This record gives sequence, structure tokens and C-alpha cells, in this order.
Amino acid sequence: MSELMDDSLEASARLSLSLYRGAGQVGTLAPGDSAIRIIDGGVAVTDAPWAPVTADGGQDLPGWRVFRLADPAGDLVVEVGHTTAWRRDELRESLTWLVGLMLPVLLAAPLAIRGAVGSALRPATRFACELRGRSAQDLSPVATPDLPIELDPIPQALNGYLDTIRARIDAERQFATNAAHELRTPIAAASGQAQLIAAGLADDAAAGRLAGALSRMGHLVERLLQLSRAEAGAIGAGPCDLIRVARMVIDDIGQPVMFDDGEMTQAPVAVDPDALALILRNLLRNAVDHGTGDLRVLISAGPALTVSNAVGPGAAFRHATFDKSKTSHGAGLGLAIIARVAAAQGIAGIAHWSC
Repeated sequence: MSELMDDSLEASARLSLSLYRGAGQVGTLAPGDSAIRIIDGGVAVTDAPWAPVTADGGQDLPGWRVFRLADPAGDLVVEVGHTTAWRRDELRESLTWLVGLMLPVLLAAPLAIRGAVGSALRPATRFACELRGRSAQDLSPVATPDLPIELDPIPQALNGYLDTIRARIDAERQFATNAAHELRTPIAAASGQAQLIAAGLADDAAAGRLAGALSRMGHLVERLLQLSRAEAGAIGAGPCDLIRVARMVIDDIGQPVMFDDGEMTQAPVAVDPDALALILRNLLRNAVDHGTGDLRVLISAGPALTVSNAVGPGAAFRHATFDKSKTSHGAGLGLAIIARVAAAQGIAGIAHWSC
């Protein structure tokens, strides 16, 4: 509004200059909220209530806003001014009308925005109510409602999360079933031998058979605990020295092993030492239990660990949990434990060759 009134002053000055230049005279001007001073040849033809201005353009003077315009072709100068009070009243009146016109819009806008947002989020609210009433045992995929496109990834991510939970629960149930099945045989054998011994009907080898059954059961329980620790992520983080851990594990198993450290004194790896020992111990135990040839451990640049030995004809790897051959005396958990621990430690791969 202030710029608009300044433009009005400039237009009035130009108009007055043109009119006076054409007429050569001017009548009496009544005083009011505006005034015009015309100076022709240094003589004021009409006077104004402010001091003469020396520079062209808009200027603020006490009580007035003045615009001065000089005719470059002669000695004619025009000064046009508005009182500050008039300009303030005009601004106040314009603001009053602006608020009066905008007030209904401002009052209606929150209601309109609230209704629009509520309508847009109604599918999300309905989706939340469906999830709230869903049973905790229900792990089936949720139906994808007509959500806004910005919220569409939510049910997709939730379905992926439910799939992961469902897979873990199924794996745990299968694991519990297989563990119970595997433990049933050694428990039954140990119970039978114990009953014979208690009844005095056992032969001299009964105690040995009982000890063997208990040993198999203890071995299976130990493997199950190792697998449980690996799956629960209860193993820490590295680093450690691969060569040092390998030597400690080889000394611990009490079996002849051809060890080659590749002429390296250290081989640091970003793996927890307990996790690395668990992996290597299971690899060596598998090789001892199922192999027939010399057991060799090689550490090469990378670093990389290789465990190798000879096996009988027709031998094959069995990577699934509890998967073992009919003649095996193991628990079928060695490679499963290795895979779980390696995945938890972020190990790129496990090298285990039989030849």
C-alpha cells in the first residue's frame, strides 16, 4: 500500500507538471490531506506546508510524504505530498478490509484442513484398528488396505517382519522336535541299561553300554547348546589372531594334525576368539569322526583357513540340521553350528574340503 501511494504521488507530480506546462497558470488550491507546490523559474507559483525539497524522488518530511519532480527542459519543479496521518488512515482502512475479507477464510481453513487430513488418514486409522484387534498368535500376512501411497510401505514391511518371525518360530519348533527325537534313543538306551543293572540282570558290559549312552547324550546336549548360543547371538566380537587360536584348538583336541601356518607369525581377523575356536573345533571334530586320512590345517594369505582330509568312498557333506548318514555316530549338528556362527560373525565363507 505504501508503494502504491508513492506511485500515486509520482503520477500526480507528472500530471501537474504537464498541466502547468500546457496552461502556464494554476488556480487556487484548497488545503487538505494533499498539497502541490509548483516552482517556476525559482518562484513558487503555489506554496505547500513543507520546506522546499532539493532532490527529486520520494522523501519523508515532518508530517508529510513528498515526491519532487523537476522538468529537465526548464526551470519548472513540482512537489506533491500526502500527510502522514492520511497515509496511516488509508493503511489502517485497507488492513481492516483485508482482515474482514480474510477472516472467514482463516476460520474455515482449519476445519477444511482437519476434514481433508482426517479423510486421507481414515484408511490408516482403520488399518491400525484391525492390527489392534489381531491375535498375537496370528502371523498370517496382513491384508493391504487402501492406504495413501506414502503409507503403503508400512504393511509391506510388516508382512516381511511377520514372515521372519514365522520362519524363526517354525525353525524353533522343528529344532525342538528333532532334538527330542535325537535325545530319545540315548535316553532309552541309558534307561534300559540302568534298569538291568538295578535288577541285577546286567552282564559285565552293561556299565560300559550305559556310559556310552550317557556320553552320546552329553555330546548331543553340548552340540545343542552350541547351536543355541550361535542362533541367539550370544557370542561376542573380535578381533583375534587366527594362527594362535588354531594352535590352541589343535592342541586341545588331542589328535595328530599337520599344521601349516604359511610362514606367517600373525593372522589377525575380525572374529571373536571363542567363535573362531568353536568353528575350528567343529571342523576338526567332523574331520576326525568322518574322515580316514591325515588331517591337515592350512592357513594362507587372506587370511584363509583350510581343513582337509581323506574320506571313504561315497561320502558326502550333509549341511542340514540333524542330517546324518545311518552309520554316523555324530549328532548331525557340526556344519549347522559352523554355518550359524560364521553368519553371526560375518565370515565370508568356510573352507572345508575332503579328498
